[in-house]
Amino acid sequence: MIFSILHFLSGYCKVILSGRNQERFLNICVSKQILLWKLSRQDAHYVFFVSRAGMEDLEDISAKTGCSYRIICKKGLPFLFYRYRKRKILLAAFLISVLSLYVMSLFLWQIQAVGCRSHSPEEILDYLEEQGIKSGRRLSGISCHQLEEQIRRDFKDIAWVSCDLKGTLLTVTIKETLDKEALLSETEDVPCNLVASKKGTIDSIVVRSGSALVKKGDKVKRGDVLISGEVGLYDDSGALTETALVKAEGSIFAITKIKYEDSFSMLHYEKRYTGRSFNMYQLLAGNTLINLPGRKETYRYYDEKTKHSVFHIGPQLYLPVSLHVTTRSECLITEKMYSESQAMKEAEKRLAVFLEEYKEKGVEIIENKVNIQCDADTCTAKGKIIVREAFGKIQEITAAPE
Repeated sequence: MIFSILHFLSGYCKVILSGRNQERFLNICVSKQILLWKLSRQDAHYVFFVSRAGMEDLEDISAKTGCSYRIICKKGLPFLFYRYRKRKILLAAFLISVLSLYVMSLFLWQIQAVGCRSHSPEEILDYLEEQGIKSGRRLSGISCHQLEEQIRRDFKDIAWVSCDLKGTLLTVTIKETLDKEALLSETEDVPCNLVASKKGTIDSIVVRSGSALVKKGDKVKRGDVLISGEVGLYDDSGALTETALVKAEGSIFAITKIKYEDSFSMLHYEKRYTGRSFNMYQLLAGNTLINLPGRKETYRYYDEKTKHSVFHIGPQLYLPVSLHVTTRSECLITEKMYSESQAMKEAEKRLAVFLEEYKEKGVEIIENKVNIQCDADTCTAKGKIIVREAFGKIQEITAAPE
């Protein structure tokens, strides 16, 4: 890539070499350190590229070896300027464009948030804007190290963050912890208990610090202490001499129930696309939206989708200009009633989406006790789902025991 850019800036030619002693011609070029590239043999000729500076020596080498050469084409910036030397307006427009690109490369135009889970990319981008990190900010005023420290201070559940500034693109990569309170317990040395956040049956418990007050099979309710941060110290005779306060730590899994209830109307609307559509084009330059000319039609019912394409040069040099393409597709709307079997399938599909969200959080689905019933107007799904999930939350011990 850099090799091609340098040759374009200095200029180069494509040459076809013919006659006798062609190999001697090439050897002399090598001895004179004339750079030739993309050298290839075509029938009785050699074809190669040579820089504009190297072209000056080819005439003497040709006379010495008896070879003849012919320039097929000339490429690069010097030849381009020479070709359009009388078109001053075009040259001025080119220079203004280059200057504009240079000026725009001094500012931030694109921000990406990567690795977001509990925090959406929009939330991270809004936070960065509050900190003054937004499109149009001068690059010299952005410190990635300071920004990383600020994010870690303001988001306690973000365990790791990296800010990478390349070109006009800022990439913020974060790694979140699964539990904000667990992170607080790990980062601050304060005595605490692990307590039940809701009703459940203990399935497994592993204690790393503290005293377990429950065992497998125990039923607990909200607020019950699972692992206590109060640890007794005993003498040789087994008598309690002192109680120490520590951070309760451990892995607890419990069998719990999730209440599920969903309903929807048996009347629904079905869309059928006619195949007719058209595109509307808009250009966003900074904060100014410009409508571009194009074909426009009016549909009674239609779906609308908009695609945004940000202009950029290479993967990192983004520009403050984007193209918005809005596609309107005509459709016909028809009222229909679900049959009982169709409604049951739709309810099962909605339930599957609900369960999949829990599975993504690491929750194991053990049993589904959801009942689906349909009447003339409504389909209702109601019941409980038995799951196995990580259990327990942090409860700080505020006072020492008596």
